[in-house]
Amino acid sequence: MEIIIAGAGKVGYHLAKSLSIYHNIVIIDKNPETISKIQDDLDVMALNGDVENPSVYSSCNKNIDYFIAVTNSDEVNIIASLIIDDILNIKKKIVRLKNNFFINSSISQKLNIYKSIFSSYHIANTLKKLLEFPYANNIKEFNNDRIMLSVRVYNPDYIGYNIREISKEFEDNVLIVGLERDKKFFIPSYSEIVKKGDLLYIFGDRNIIKDRYKNFELQNPNEKKIKNCIVFGADRLGIEISKVLLDKKFEVKIIERDLDKCEEATEILQGKAIVLNSKYGWGHLLKEEGLNNADILIASTNNDEYNIIKCIEGKKAGINKVIAINNDREYYSLMHSLGLIVIRGEKIDTYYSILENINADSFITQKRYCGGRGIALSKKISEESKCINKTISVPQKVRDVAQVHIIRDNEFVKDVKEVDCEEGDTIMLFSESQYDDFLEKWLYQEL
Repeated sequence: MEIIIAGAGKVGYHLAKSLSIYHNIVIIDKNPETISKIQDDLDVMALNGDVENPSVYSSCNKNIDYFIAVTNSDEVNIIASLIIDDILNIKKKIVRLKNNFFINSSISQKLNIYKSIFSSYHIANTLKKLLEFPYANNIKEFNNDRIMLSVRVYNPDYIGYNIREISKEFEDNVLIVGLERDKKFFIPSYSEIVKKGDLLYIFGDRNIIKDRYKNFELQNPNEKKIKNCIVFGADRLGIEISKVLLDKKFEVKIIERDLDKCEEATEILQGKAIVLNSKYGWGHLLKEEGLNNADILIASTNNDEYNIIKCIEGKKAGINKVIAINNDREYYSLMHSLGLIVIRGEKIDTYYSILENINADSFITQKRYCGGRGIALSKKISEESKCINKTISVPQKVRDVAQVHIIRDNEFVKDVKEVDCEEGDTIMLFSESQYDDFLEKWLYQEL
C-alpha cells in the first residue's frame, strides 16, 4: 500500500519503521534533524517540510491508500487532513486528536476521516474496564463480547498444575493464550506447569472469565472496596482518568508539580477533585492530606521513571492497588517485574491503534498484548476461500510457535486437525510478536 505519515515524532517514526516492511511509506516533518535521522535509519521517503503546505506533497504518488496525521498539534493534523483531499486521491485518513472535545463533534465526518484516535480517552476507558475486574492486571476487548485478561497466580490450588488441568476451571469458550514468567513471555503448551506468580493471559467469553478468573488470586476477605484515589499528573490523561474515577463516585486527589496545570484541572473537573500542587512529591502530604488512606494510586505522567517511583512509594505506604502509565516500551518489563499494573501511555496506544486499524483492512485483524510481546491474529473465512470444506493444514513450524483455533457460531473449535472449514469461520492464532510476519504470510497464503 501507499501510505503518507504526517509527523515524524516518536509515533510517526515507529509507524514508518513497522509499516515500511510491507508498504511504501512517505513521512513528512518540518524538523530537519528528525528527517535526517529517518533517512539514515529507515528505508522510506522522508521529506522535510510543513504538512500544512500543499507543495510538500508534490513528489508523492497521486493515489494514496492511507494518510496518517500524527503531529503533536490537533490543529495541524486537522488542516493537513483537510488540504490533502484537494491534492491527492486518498482512500482513508487516520488522524490523532488529543483534545477530546472533538469526540462528540462532527469534524471527523465533515473531513471524511476514516478513524480518529483519541488516546487519552481510550486509556481512561481501559482503566474503567479494568476497575470492573479488580484482580486483573490488564484487559482488552475483542468482538462478540470476548475479552483477554491477565491475572497472576498466587492461589496454591493452581500452582504445580499444568495448563490443561487449569483450563478445566473454565468452560470450552475460554483459552489460556499466554504466560509471563521472570520477565519472559511465551505461548504455553498444555503440559506447561504453572508456578507461583505466573501471569496468565486468558481469552474468551467475558462473563465466564469475569465469574472465575479471580480464583487464581489469594483473595483477602477484609480487602476494602475502592473509595479514595490518588492520581499523579494533571495533564490531559490525568484529567480523563480522574473523570472516570469521579463517575464511579470515588474521592479523587490529584498531585501535580505545575501550578497552571493544577488550576486548569480544577476548572475542567469543576472542583469535584482535590488538586494538590507539590514540587517535592508527596511524602509530606501523606498524613496532612490523608493520602496514606488511599485505596488506589495511578501514576499518569509522561515520565516513566517518575511513575515507577511514585508507584513504589505508594506500595510502601500500604496502598493496595497501584497502576503505572507506560510511555516507553523499554520500561514495560521493569514495571511488570515490580508487580505494578501497567496501562499503555498515549503514544504507545496511538501507535498500536493505528497499526491494528491498518491491519484490519488487510483481512487479518491484529491485536497486541503483554506490552506488545504477544500477538493475536484472526482472519474470517470468506466464500472465496480455498479451504472451505477442507481441514486446515497447519505446518509443524506454525504449531511450534502459535496456538491455532477456529471460532464457529461463536464457539471455539480447539482441535483444528479434525474439523473442516466453513464459510464464516474465524481462524485465530496466538503467538509471540516476533513471529507476526511469518504467521501473517501463512494466513494469507493458506486461507
